[in-house]
Amino acid sequence: MGMLVEPERNKVVFHTLRSIAEACEIEEAWTLTVEALKRYGFERVNYGLTRSKVGSNIGDPGDALFLSTHAIDAVRAHHENGTYRHMPEYRWVIENTGACSWGWIEAEREAGQLSDGELAALEQFAAKRKRAGYSISFPDGNDRCKGAMGMAAPRGVSQDIVDALWQRVGDEVLALCNMMHFRICQLPLRVPNVALTSRQREVLEWLADGKSMQDICILTGLSLSSVEKHLRKGQDALGVETTAQAVAKASFLNQIFIGENHANAAS
Repeated sequence: MGMLVEPERNKVVFHTLRSIAEACEIEEAWTLTVEALKRYGFERVNYGLTRSKVGSNIGDPGDALFLSTHAIDAVRAHHENGTYRHMPEYRWVIENTGACSWGWIEAEREAGQLSDGELAALEQFAAKRKRAGYSISFPDGNDRCKGAMGMAAPRGVSQDIVDALWQRVGDEVLALCNMMHFRICQLPLRVPNVALTSRQREVLEWLADGKSMQDICILTGLSLSSVEKHLRKGQDALGVETTAQAVAKASFLNQIFIGENHANAAS
């Protein structure tokens, strides 16, 4: 868990914050953050973002963004089978904002504060939970959005060591991770279930601007049947049934009004 020394560390932190803020792609912001976290000794990192949260449920995992230094298929499967809902750290993330030591879980167990489901989940994954680390729950602007991150130290590093490190550099780590999260929230979210064509995106953008179907025909030079086809296929791609849902979901995922370069990358 070695670190750079002052003032070198400050220079690196400020440069990384700027680079993350200026990242043009989600993968760029993610890579910059992961590399920065390695300098603090966190070698395993998971990140998740949903714009479809309802209560304590993240919504359809297929509409969520997952990034990980682990095998991403395993991370997605963990959420698709609903296992995540029984993990105590997930309860913490839903109920809190900020950072939480993984030592909190053992403290909750000793205090008898874990549910039977949480205890069973811990027992199920006991062999895989041998690392110390921290969870971050990001502040979000609406009830449907939730982002969170988990960061693990190398095997053999105790939670006490990680907690002592966090006392010194936790604010820096939070600043870096928050910058990544806020930047990702501004970029088009390329989730597995959504792949809009340029025409579908264009029709949704005109609808979001309040144009009627007849207006869109004139603006695009397309026939009414073609506009309706693009709208219908766009709704199918988004997994929704109505025009209002399509515009809302495309907006939540930053899939409209995103510019040609982002549009090409998101398709």
